Amino acid sequence: MPRRSPPRPALSAGRATALALALALVTSCTAPEGGPPPAARRAVTGSQLAQVQGDAAEQKLLFDAEERMIATCMRERGRPYRPLAWHSRSPLPEEDPRNGDDVALRRRAGYGAAAAAAPPPPADPNGDHMRSLPREQRARYGQALLGTAAHRIDVELPDGVAFLNADGCIARAERRLYGDLATWLKAQMVVVNLEGEVSRRIFADKRVGRTVGPWRACMKAAGHAYSDPEAARAEFVEAYRASAERGAGRDGTAQLRRREVRVAVADALCDRRVGRSRVIRLLDRKHRGELARERGQDIGTYRVLRERALARVE
Repeated sequence: MPRRSPPRPALSAGRATALALALALVTSCTAPEGGPPPAARRAVTGSQLAQVQGDAAEQKLLFDAEERMIATCMRERGRPYRPLAWHSRSPLPEEDPRNGDDVALRRRAGYGAAAAAAPPPPADPNGDHMRSLPREQRARYGQALLGTAAHRIDVELPDGVAFLNADGCIARAERRLYGDLATWLKAQMVVVNLEGEVSRRIFADKRVGRTVGPWRACMKAAGHAYSDPEAARAEFVEAYRASAERGAGRDGTAQLRRREVRVAVADALCDRRVGRSRVIRLLDRKHRGELARERGQDIGTYRVLRERALARVE
């Protein structure tokens, strides 16, 4: 189960580096206060599940506020901390398996493999600073940022346990923004894992599995041998990475792009024939509706706490 994440679609590479380093060195939920804001009182439907975390501007506002609070806390503890820059990469339409039979999209954009192969965002300067410290000082820095195991808070999730240490600067910032840490941690982790849970349920369904053999036979007949659509896309992601490392240049990239589009179009045509994406779309609607109901209480709590945090920082 992933560790805590800031209020954004995914944990930044920089923060993840700092967490990994620090965690290697340092080894009763309450209801939100007051009534919920009007917008948070309404139950979320399956079609609204992807918007629960708010738009990019709201996510950035909360992320930046948390980073400033962390920096202030670390400065008070005599430790340097440079607030991280917010960044978000929303999935492209061509990366969405629900669009796998869109021939026009595949002809225009292929698999979106070049974007997926792009280098990660810049490294976290705070992680760089931690690595530069002697071991004992590195441990102290990690304790200041992440807290200590003596103050660990654990919350049960539908598929595991999440935790954070309540005496670290990250926890202090989140407490100021969202209130009770256990309540926030549980609601936040449920919400940030919703899309992954939808995907896991879809691809665990035998109806999706039954489309793979016919798809593979169709692709083979078209001159393309792949075990499944994921393998086809992965080949091109790796090819773009290797091309960038070799410095293949514009001509090499253009040639790779043409081959990607050719395979992706064949993929979409075979997908249409076997009905793979139709099944995925059907299951996507089904599981989003189920999760909206099953996780409704945690989603509602998340929305209340998030709306209150926005009101504090706006």
